[in-house]
Amino acid sequence: MQEKFVLALGQHNIPGLRWVLEGFNYYDIQRVKEVGADRAAAEWIVRCGGKIKFSQIDESFEDYNCLVKRTAQLDPRLPEDNVTLETIRAEDASITGFGCRHFENLSAIKNVYFIRCKNLHDFGLEYMGQHVGNHLKTLHLEECRRITEFGLEHLSKFTALDKLILRNLKSVHGKEKVEQKLRGALPKTDIQFEV
Repeated sequence: MQEKFVLALGQHNIPGLRWVLEGFNYYDIQRVKEVGADRAAAEWIVRCGGKIKFSQIDESFEDYNCLVKRTAQLDPRLPEDNVTLETIRAEDASITGFGCRHFENLSAIKNVYFIRCKNLHDFGLEYMGQHVGNHLKTLHLEECRRITEFGLEHLSKFTALDKLILRNLKSVHGKEKVEQKLRGALPKTDIQFEV
């Protein structure tokens, strides 16, 4: 019983406490102005239980305190201190679709992995497509139970994708038709469709 509670707590999945989940995914415009879009998005992912990698820093971050401590030394007004987010890996993280507003102004993001993000929904793919669809190279969606065929329609905006991995998306209906549309919309993309 205690293990289930700890798991639910880590995933911010406690009935009656959805506001906590939305708080972790809140898009703070003031924070974006203070530290820049890349650092604000990195803080969001790590705060929700994910892992990130900047282009200019060798190490990856999955601990919020380590991330803030390391980036606090940087002045976002100086070009040499301006870090860009390269990779997001969120496994069992409490990412929501509304949190994906953080993708706005991420100009160097290359790889995004959302695995078992139970609260990620279709709006997240729409936000991502609008803001990073023209330069994201790899997108991996696996066991995200709130992603539907309607959300996958937004993947046609991801024109720069080299690789698209879709696995075990239980809420996607009409899988053959969805796959056919994706292959038509993204002819240059290596698509692994195992939903």
